Amino acid sequence: MRNITYILAASTLLTLFGCATLDRADCLNADWRTLGFEDGVKGRNQSQISQYRQDCAEHGVTPDLNAYRQGHTEGAAQFCTAQNGFRQGMQNNTYQNSCPADLEAAFMSGYRDGQLVYEARSRVDNARSEQRKLGRYIDEHEKDIKQLNEQLVADGLSREQRVNVRDKLAAHNENLGQAKLRHAELTAAIIILQRDFDRVRASMSHY
Repeated sequence: MRNITYILAASTLLTLFGCATLDRADCLNADWRTLGFEDGVKGRNQSQISQYRQDCAEHGVTPDLNAYRQGHTEGAAQFCTAQNGFRQGMQNNTYQNSCPADLEAAFMSGYRDGQLVYEARSRVDNARSEQRKLGRYIDEHEKDIKQLNEQLVADGLSREQRVNVRDKLAAHNENLGQAKLRHAELTAAIIILQRDFDRVRASMSHY
């Protein structure tokens, strides 16, 4: 129940403070324990209080370090779990070394597993992205080839112009052939990469 109260209060503070800097009103009204909890549950390092100290110094306010640390510890206990580490890693979020020593091992175990899923998914996404770009490239080249073929049979071209069109056609056909070959390779690769992603994700079903 107490943690729920802190979460609600922290949400209010987040609305008031916006980003992790404080103005005069924030400094004067800050609940340092709640603010520490908010930073802890967001995965921010305790060193964040140095920014608050700097923000509030010009307003004659000194942060309550003990209250902040107490709140941060309570928030970190919710952030620094294996399950949340997995989520953070899977989203490729940067870990800010915010977990206490007794919780960090479990968090990092989940984080590394989450990054394995992220990397496997990224390989699939990157291959699909390249394939989509190649698809557009192929479409454009096929349109260009069609236009060049129409030019080649058109009346009024000089011998030199026809040779120029043939050269362009040869270059376009060569590029098109290479693009289609790469597109086919990616199709096969995506099947394998997708299977690898499915296997990695399935192996993490305990999270």
